[in-house]
Amino acid sequence: MPSSCVRCPPCVSDALPVCQMPSPCVRCPPRVSSQMLDVYDLLPFDNPDGGAWKQGFPIHYRGDEWNNQSLQVFLVPHSHNDPGWRKTFDLYYHDQTRHILDNMVQALTEDPRRTMIWAEVSYFSKWWNDIDAQKRATVKKLLMEQRLELVTGGWVMADEANSHYYALLDQLIEGHQWVQTNLGVKPANGWAIDPFGHSPSMSYLLKGAGLKNQVIQRVHYSVKKHFAQQHLLEFNWRQPWDHAPITDDITCHMMPFYSYDVPHTCGPNPAVCCQFDFHRLPGGRVFCPWRIAPQPISPENVKERALLLLDQYRQKSRLFRTPVLLVPLGDDFRFVDKSEWQNQFSNYQRLFDYMNQSPELHVKAQFGTLADYFKALHRHLDSSQHLPAVGGDFFTYADRDDHYWSGYYTSRPFYKRLDRTLEATLRGAEILFSLALTESRHLQSTMFPGKELFSHLTSGRRNLALFQHHDAVTGTARDAVVQDYGNRYFTSATATTTFTTTATTSTITDEVIAAHDALPQKTTIKVSDTPRTIVVYNPLEQRRMTVVTITVDTPDVTVVEAQTNRPITAQISAVWEEPTQASSSTFQVNNTPGLVLSWVGPGLVLFSHGLVMV
Repeated sequence: MPSSCVRCPPCVSDALPVCQMPSPCVRCPPRVSSQMLDVYDLLPFDNPDGGAWKQGFPIHYRGDEWNNQSLQVFLVPHSHNDPGWRKTFDLYYHDQTRHILDNMVQALTEDPRRTMIWAEVSYFSKWWNDIDAQKRATVKKLLMEQRLELVTGGWVMADEANSHYYALLDQLIEGHQWVQTNLGVKPANGWAIDPFGHSPSMSYLLKGAGLKNQVIQRVHYSVKKHFAQQHLLEFNWRQPWDHAPITDDITCHMMPFYSYDVPHTCGPNPAVCCQFDFHRLPGGRVFCPWRIAPQPISPENVKERALLLLDQYRQKSRLFRTPVLLVPLGDDFRFVDKSEWQNQFSNYQRLFDYMNQSPELHVKAQFGTLADYFKALHRHLDSSQHLPAVGGDFFTYADRDDHYWSGYYTSRPFYKRLDRTLEATLRGAEILFSLALTESRHLQSTMFPGKELFSHLTSGRRNLALFQHHDAVTGTARDAVVQDYGNRYFTSATATTTFTTTATTSTITDEVIAAHDALPQKTTIKVSDTPRTIVVYNPLEQRRMTVVTITVDTPDVTVVEAQTNRPITAQISAVWEEPTQASSSTFQVNNTPGLVLSWVGPGLVLFSHGLVMV
C-alpha cells in the first residue's frame, strides 16, 4: 500500500484493499457473495455420476411449489452461426446462413407468437446487403414488435481469453454502429454461448456499451454444479476494479447444463429433452443419440408429451431463485430448412396451448426473446428479492472429466501475432486519417481521397473484428479457414500500409509482408550522398522512449536530428544471414539510448524525431 494512503473504516470485503489515487484513502473492492478464487479453492473438481444429469445431481420437487406463483417459461429460438470454423465465413453464408435468415422472416410473419434472437452482426450485415427493400421493411417491423432481437450486437461472438481489449471494443463498436445506423435499435442483452470460458473484462465492456443483461454457457462443469447447488446461476457480475453502484451491475444468466443444444437446455435429462427437438423427427438427417425419437404432437399424445416436457421445466427451475425460466431452442446453424421452422414452432405451440389452457399445471409457456425473459426476471426480483453478486472469471473451461480447453491460449501463435500487428497498424492508420482529414479540410483541399481511404479502414476494422471470433484468434478453425482469415488480414494490412504512406507522404514503410503466411521483412534503405529523412511515428497517447532500428545498405551512416542537425548517437550492427555468416549488403542502425517520441493531446501524435541519413 502506498505510504500516502491511509486505511478507511473497516472494509466490506475480505479481499485485499486497493488504493484509489489520488484519494488518500484505501478503497475496498465491492462486496461479492462469491469470489471465484475462493470457489476454485473449495471445489474438489471430481466428476461423480449424477444420474440423468451426469455432471450434476438428482433434482426433486413436491409439485406445489408453483401454486402461488406460476412457472413462467420463455422458449428462445436461436441459431448459432460461426463466422468461420469448418467452413469459411463466405461459404457458411452461401450454404446456410442466408437461408436461415430468409426463412426466419417468412416464419415469423406467419404467426405473431413466434420469436427469434440473432447474435452475429457480421452475417446479418452481409445478408442485409443482399435483400430487397420490402424484406428490409419486414425485418424492421419485427424488430419494432420485439419479436426479433439482435443480442450483444458485436461483429462476432468474440473470444474472451486471447483477444486484446482494444479489439474486443473495436468489434463491439463496429457491430453496434452498423445496427444503430441500419436498423435503429440498440442491443441491451448479451449472448455468449460458445466462447471457451468467460472473462469479467468482457462483461465490463458490455456494461459500458449499454447492455444490462447477458447469458453465458461454457463454464467448467464443476463450477456449474456448485452454482446450481447454491442457486447462483443468475447473479450480478462484479469486477474488482469497478466501483460503480451495485444497481449498475450487469445481470448474468449461466446455463446450467453441458451444452447449448436442445438436449441440454430444456432440463437435466438430455434423453428426454432430445425428444422435444423436432428437427430430429423420424425420417430426417439428424437423430437422437439416446435412440428415443421425438413424436409429432397430436391431440392424442399432447397431454402425455406436455407433462413430460413440463417435468423437465420444473426440475430445471429448481436450480434458480425465481419461477422465471429461460429455455433456449437451437444449435449450430439451425433453421436452415423451412421444414425445421414449421416442425419446431407448430409442435411447441401445441404443447404450449395445452399447458396454458390447463390452470392446474400452474405454468405459462411461450416463445420469447432474451428481452422478454430478463424483463420478467427483473419484474419478479423487484417485488421479492435481489440477485447475489459474483466476482472473478470463469477460466479454465472443461466440458467433461479432465478435458481442459487451454491449448487454444497458445495454438497458432503466428496468427495470434498477426492479430496484434493488424490491431496496432490499424489504430495508427485511424489516427493518421483523422489528422490528414482535418488538415485537408483546414486547407479546403479536394485532393485528399477521404472516402476511399475510410472504406479501407472500415474493411480493416471488420477483418480485425472477424478474427476476434472464438474459432479464429483461438486457432480452433480448420486449416483452410485459418488461411482465409490470413488472406483477409494480409489484404487489410496491405491497404493500411498503403494508407499510412499516403497520409504521411512517405515512400516506404519499415516492414513489408509478402503473404499472409510469410514473416515480416525489414525494408532496406538505400543511402547515398543525398540525405534521407525518416519519419518515426508514435501512435500512442503518451511520450515514450524507445530504440529505433532501421536497416540500411552500408555501414557508413551518420544519424542527425532533422530540424537541428544535431548528431544522434547510433550503433551499427550486423544483419546475420546465417548463424555464422553476416550480411555484406544490409546493416542495422540502432539509435541509443533511445528517442523520446512526443505526443499532442489525447490520441493525437506529433511526428518526431526526423532522422537524416548522411
